Amino acid sequence: MAWSIERLYHTVVNATDLDRTVAFYQALGFQVLNDRRDVKWPAFVGGIFGLKKAQGRGVLMNLPADPGGPMLDILEWVEPKAEPIPADGHTVPRIIAFRVKNVHEAYKDLKRRGIELTGELVEPQPRDLGVVGVFGARDPDGTIIELIELQPGVRH
Repeated sequence: MAWSIERLYHTVVNATDLDRTVAFYQALGFQVLNDRRDVKWPAFVGGIFGLKKAQGRGVLMNLPADPGGPMLDILEWVEPKAEPIPADGHTVPRIIAFRVKNVHEAYKDLKRRGIELTGELVEPQPRDLGVVGVFGARDPDGTIIELIELQPGVRH
């Protein structure tokens, strides 16, 4: 093949309140890498996303432990406006999964801080599935954050 994808660059997370959403991801351990709240998007950007017109405010975030890894691009859409994902039990959610170290401590910490969790920490059985534990949290606009710890050497 004459071309190939090198690696995941960033994932866009829609936000209705940029500051609130950035604070949520900072609580998960992300840091602001590039603050683009005041950047005016050129006219061609809408076409890239299949929109007639697009304008937004953004912040690129990364994990300090993985400085060259994929980033989160937190976007507050100014035009068109993004809507939060309803937590109605019927709408298919957007999900971003992160592999974590010490899922039990992550669960206790986020619960203590009042982060909205989608349920209890699950330790799937049988253990030969390779999952130590997994739980979900909901960001301010309804994106589900799956936090999962795998047994050493497990990739899935």
